[in-house]
Amino acid sequence: MKNIVLTRIDDRLLHGQVVVSWIPFSKADEVVIVDDEYSKDEFMSQIIKNAAPNNIDVKVLSTEEASSYLKSDDNGSRILILSRYIEYVDELIKSNVAIDSLNVGGLGSGKGRERCLNSIHLNGDEINLLKNMEQRGIKVELKTLPKDRAVTVEQVSK
Repeated sequence: MKNIVLTRIDDRLLHGQVVVSWIPFSKADEVVIVDDEYSKDEFMSQIIKNAAPNNIDVKVLSTEEASSYLKSDDNGSRILILSRYIEYVDELIKSNVAIDSLNVGGLGSGKGRERCLNSIHLNGDEINLLKNMEQRGIKVELKTLPKDRAVTVEQVSK
């Protein structure tokens, strides 16, 4: 199994906040973008890869490809998983990818979503998915930056 150092939900994927704060904080040297749509879109995949620092390897994979890759032998990389959707991370967990914690850091507003914290908006289904992850022993925290105080799903779903 690969060495996953951080799993983050952020609909902006690889952007300044991740590059400047989360990559150094996690000491990641590889980013795996899990996105069924963008994995098939050469243009978007290239834009995402171009946002990374030169010393960071970036892969844009479907959930199925990511599951297979992340369950393969550890090659010494420190991997940061990024996804736009909680559902994609849930699929990885259900396929037995060893994810022990999840950071929810940026989900924009949308149909049925309510603001929970800063730039984090969730709907009822997403909150239930996060609660189910917690029940499976996965630590779930809502936090925009590494220095911020973590907020639990329970705190925002009351």
